[in-house]
Amino acid sequence: MPALIQIATIRYCTPWFLTKTICICCSLLYCVILLCKLSLTLSLSLSVLLLPSPCLVQDYYTVHGPDALFAAKNVFHTMGVVKYWGSQKLPSVSLSKMNFESMVRDLLLVRQYRMELYRCQPKSQTWVIIGKASPGNLQQFEDLLFGNNDMASAAGVVAIKIAQSDGSRVVGIAYADATLRQLGVCEFADNDQFSNLESLLVQVGPKECVLPAGDASGEYAAVRQVLNRSRILVTDRKRNEFNTKDIVQDLNRLLKSTSSSSAASLPEMDLQHAMTSVAALIKYLELLTDESNFGQVTLKALSLEQYVKLDSAAVRALSLLPSEGERGAGCSLLGLLNKCRTAQGQRLLAQWLKQPLVDQNKIEERLNLVETLMHNAELRQSLQEEHLKKIPDFCRLAKRIQRQKASLQDLVRVYQAVRR
Repeated sequence: MPALIQIATIRYCTPWFLTKTICICCSLLYCVILLCKLSLTLSLSLSVLLLPSPCLVQDYYTVHGPDALFAAKNVFHTMGVVKYWGSQKLPSVSLSKMNFESMVRDLLLVRQYRMELYRCQPKSQTWVIIGKASPGNLQQFEDLLFGNNDMASAAGVVAIKIAQSDGSRVVGIAYADATLRQLGVCEFADNDQFSNLESLLVQVGPKECVLPAGDASGEYAAVRQVLNRSRILVTDRKRNEFNTKDIVQDLNRLLKSTSSSSAASLPEMDLQHAMTSVAALIKYLELLTDESNFGQVTLKALSLEQYVKLDSAAVRALSLLPSEGERGAGCSLLGLLNKCRTAQGQRLLAQWLKQPLVDQNKIEERLNLVETLMHNAELRQSLQEEHLKKIPDFCRLAKRIQRQKASLQDLVRVYQAVRR
């Protein structure tokens, strides 16, 4: 991971007429957002003028150095907005709140950058982290990213552990969607090309992968090649995070109530290498630090046998999903088929395209439902225009309500959907 670019602290003075009139100094609070990919760092400055009532409060964002040129090119699409500060002529660009939010969405959801949010303590002049996000871990930026928009695509993260068992290579993989509070595990033998691993990655569609640090060669080098072909961001974590010392205790706190009295009796616990990956994801996503997650997470076993095995090359050749930065809706099969009225439906359709069924009974069951809707235009139109159109993203809203962060608009949307 490239080193973070150091941002100089820049102090501003109040205009001379304000100083002269009310005879106080202007104190400023600063925040910095550091984006760690391709050596990009975005700085966020929050300026608060501490004046007598009525107070003047101004929020604005600034980008410095090479990042200013990045923002000018990708946000404003012109270099005319670049200003040069100080004797060193430091390039700087100011962003409005709307431009900042748009840029964050683009960096996290499209370009797949990591982000860390820091705030400077006024007294000690030290920087403390107050938020962080990555493509597979959007928890602390959910309100900003999806405050006024439904989440049309899943944001998942996987952890992979490779081990040797009875002389054969075994891959233990865990999948987590922190937004939907889902955990999945799978363990299987694989070949030198990791074909089974690539097929499973296509099925679950993660945005990010957690690997043990210090294994950049050998088998993990081949895994990184698979991840690169699949356009999945790699995050290295300490090797000691891949252990199952406290996994039973942690799962007892996180999982929804089941017929089993303890997580130790779950059949998934037999997948030892996969459970080490689960332990790494719990630490990486910091699920135990948020008490609203307790008793809300589901755990299931993932299977390679239920679906047609596809690799990343097949997905691109068949144009199943839009490519990175693609704007046209009709350039992929998902874009052509996506007439969904809800965010849940869009996520499910994308999941089905990546998971072609092989069970004939399940295929016929799905086709029977499609046939019913095709031959009943009145029912189809009623569902689309009267019912589904007003269904919000219940998964996201339920999480906001449980965390006591729901707005009045969120509650109204739930009420309008339920009363129907």
